[in-house]
Amino acid sequence: MVSSPSSESSSSPTINANAPSSPLGADDHDDEQEHEPPRPLFSQVIPHHPLEALQSALLTGKFSDLSIIHGTRLWNAHRVVVCSQSPMLDSRIRTVEGDKSVLTLTQYDYDSVCLMMEYLYTSNYTTVDQAPDFSLPAHVKVFCLAADFACTGLKAVAMNKYRDTLQGKLRNLEVFYASVESVYATTTTEHPELRMAVVEAAIMEMRLLLANPARERFLQITSEVSDFQADIMVTLMHNPMRPVDKVVQELCEQCGPRSEDDGYEVTTECKSCGAEKTLEFY
Repeated sequence: MVSSPSSESSSSPTINANAPSSPLGADDHDDEQEHEPPRPLFSQVIPHHPLEALQSALLTGKFSDLSIIHGTRLWNAHRVVVCSQSPMLDSRIRTVEGDKSVLTLTQYDYDSVCLMMEYLYTSNYTTVDQAPDFSLPAHVKVFCLAADFACTGLKAVAMNKYRDTLQGKLRNLEVFYASVESVYATTTTEHPELRMAVVEAAIMEMRLLLANPARERFLQITSEVSDFQADIMVTLMHNPMRPVDKVVQELCEQCGPRSEDDGYEVTTECKSCGAEKTLEFY
């Protein structure tokens, strides 16, 4: 991570709306050439595996017995898919006339609901990861939604995506601090996974955070978010000799950290025979 400030970018949902019941690519011309057979209906395409079958069922609404509503958006979903992954969602379903099951989620963040729907039918969700935040805010919102709905699988996916972004992509300290504030403002000690992720990231980069010119800003954040400071101290107290998961290679304190593929060589004489030997460092 580097300390140059930058504004956050937003990510957009990637799950598609329910497909219409009309044939995809239907041709309205009657004079179609004989060597061009009619295009098949979407429902006639045989899925290659169960996940494809689930996605097809959501897109077409086939076998649907549950309507999930967010504002003007409607998913023709399936109770066995949704409720088997979230008992809280099951408890919030209401039945309307005609024995139709309806679940209204309008009060929740729309983008997060879209990502949840994608996960329920694919076991994953996708975001557009762009600097400087690489979808950190989206992962926090999905994590909180999963915690509210007791959807343990979705919560684990959101936590892993958040942690991987912190450890492998994030390079902006101000984005990191903004995420620390968001995590501690929206999560609780009952669901501490994201809190522990930012604490681990801070401990791994502690040498950088306590060095000038980053030191003053780090002390400001720990003062403003006192639980963040306390969690860092408790983690270090419980395991003062904790192993470092990631070692940042440095040439010197002035040059700072170097990239993973930035190697260098040192040539010196062997102490025994005097022959020159070259050592490579990566």
